[in-house]
Amino acid sequence: MRSSTLFGIYAAVLVAFLGGLAGLTLYSLEKTRWWDARISLAQESYGLHLRLEADLYRLFKQHGDALLIGDRDDGVSEEELQAKIDQTLDSIRTTIAREIQMVGDEEIEELELLDEIEDGIESVNGAIANLSANGSRIETFVRIERLAALLDGDIDDELDQKIQSALDEEAEEVDEVLAEAAAFRKWNERLVYLIVLAAIGVLLVALVSFNRQIRKPLTRLADGIGHLRGADYSKSISLGGSQEFRELGTVLNSMAEGLAAREASRAEQKKKLEDTVAARTLELQQLIDKLETGEENRKRLMADISHELRTPLAIILGEADVTLRTSETLSEDASDSLARIRDSAKHTNQIVDDMLTVARFEAGQLRLDRKETDLRKILRDAVAMFPDPVQVEIPDCKVMASVDEVRLRQSVLALLQNARRYGGPTIGAMLEEGLASCTITIEDDGPGLSSAEKSQAFDRFFRGSNASGQGIEGSGLGLPVVKSIVEAHGGTVDLQDRQEGGLKVNITLPKAPRMKVVQNDVLRETG
Repeated sequence: MRSSTLFGIYAAVLVAFLGGLAGLTLYSLEKTRWWDARISLAQESYGLHLRLEADLYRLFKQHGDALLIGDRDDGVSEEELQAKIDQTLDSIRTTIAREIQMVGDEEIEELELLDEIEDGIESVNGAIANLSANGSRIETFVRIERLAALLDGDIDDELDQKIQSALDEEAEEVDEVLAEAAAFRKWNERLVYLIVLAAIGVLLVALVSFNRQIRKPLTRLADGIGHLRGADYSKSISLGGSQEFRELGTVLNSMAEGLAAREASRAEQKKKLEDTVAARTLELQQLIDKLETGEENRKRLMADISHELRTPLAIILGEADVTLRTSETLSEDASDSLARIRDSAKHTNQIVDDMLTVARFEAGQLRLDRKETDLRKILRDAVAMFPDPVQVEIPDCKVMASVDEVRLRQSVLALLQNARRYGGPTIGAMLEEGLASCTITIEDDGPGLSSAEKSQAFDRFFRGSNASGQGIEGSGLGLPVVKSIVEAHGGTVDLQDRQEGGLKVNITLPKAPRMKVVQNDVLRETG
């Protein structure tokens, strides 16, 4: 059975018990009100009969006094008492009618008894009236005897007994109602106890069912989910309990089987993937080793070629200069050819020097002759060697730093030449001093470089669009040489756009050379 159906039945039974208790309570309240009304009517009737009895005795006493001592008020008191008695009789009749309406025809006997009492009252009143209407003179003794006989016979024997019977009847009704109410309360109490015990029994059964159908399966479910969370798919999940939990257990077991199969497949795939990654990693490492070896060979070859080219280029350059200076018999064409050979040798020699500088820096073999130097002097010398005018801004005080004067001047000249070739007509140079570093800035008002060109500007043989598109001569080694020299000093080079347009190159150099700790604990300069 499904737990929803089972507990729906329990809920319906408990609701029925609660409804029964509520109905029983309402019925008890209604019965109590009915008994209260019945007792109230009986007590009212009892009181009216007592009033009737008292008024009758007063009326008969008034008639007796009138017979014995004479009627002093011409029968006014007797008429008032008679009217009161009649009103009391009407009230008793009304009360009995209400009792008949409440309990049925059982109270008709009281109405008949009331009629007999009324007839008796009329009979006594008639006898007393006849006795008073007798015109003959009767002696006082005779009147007293007749009145005593009337009172003892008609009143004491008949009328008083009837009134007493009515009183006894009302008292008996009160006792019956009280006894009936006590019996009902006892029965009602037993029924309430029975309903409460039955409800407690149903509740206990519901608790036991909840424990078997809900709580224990939930505990087993938590344990099973814990095993699944821990990737333990070997244990079968048996929840038991209601049909919902049994179906859920079947679903969980199917899911566990699927997860176990998927986990096994995943483990196999993971093993294959690890083997594949290991193989690819080995291949990649071999390729990296080849690339590193090739890069080292390339750097070494570049350095060797640059070094080896310097000697023949120097010989060509020297021979061309000597021939042009000493020979006077050369024709004009030969002199022009030798001059072109000399200029080409100079240009090629400059390229070879730049390539050698970059190669040595990449190989970690670029040596610097560091000295404490005033950077203002380096900037002034570079500007003086530069053929075009330059706007210079330098501090008034010395700006000292540990640098290789020749290499740094070479870098500044290279930047000035780039500004002349690729920038605008206005070139500026500025020196700024910071707390731990100094900055040399070379700027121009030319077209500048795009973001993509800035990211490639320090690559060997790269030339921007403003150079290659306009047929401007250059090897594309200027900025790489500058970067090699500056980074050998422990500094940085960056390119920025000017707000007014153009390019700004910043060389930032530390005032003191960076130090590093070697194994023998001796501080040495990085350059």
